[in-house]
Amino acid sequence: MTIHDPSLGSQAITRLSQLDDLEACVVIYLRLWCAGPVGRCAMRSDLANGLGAPRAAMATDAFAAMFSMLTRHPRNPLRHNALQSACLHPDETSFARFVAQAASGDREGALWLALPMVRADLAPQLTAAATDFGLRIRQMLVQRPDTTPYLH
Repeated sequence: MTIHDPSLGSQAITRLSQLDDLEACVVIYLRLWCAGPVGRCAMRSDLANGLGAPRAAMATDAFAAMFSMLTRHPRNPLRHNALQSACLHPDETSFARFVAQAASGDREGALWLALPMVRADLAPQLTAAATDFGLRIRQMLVQRPDTTPYLH
């Protein structure tokens, strides 16, 4: 089930298992990044396993750019749950939806989702980084549909 699933109606997404693979990866990577150097190393390793070292480095750079904008110029701080939590914080759901929207090619829709996250002048840059990151995650999931157990 995805957050775009109309069968959910107005039901809130509250569990990691309710997200599609791309969105779940985004949330897991957000949590890993926020876990500090060890988590970032695990994220880079997982990306390298799925994309190869050069493309993993580009994906990591795109994520780092997004995270930098989100932490240096936030409208509100981006909150997240613990790495092993099956529950989602609403901010995690919004962030995953934003990256998925950007990766889908709907730039305008992604820009609208970026506006509550950062200053308006940074929304296009945030969207560009999200598009880059999201497309690389999508590529990884297509190349490796049986994603690593670490992510699920």
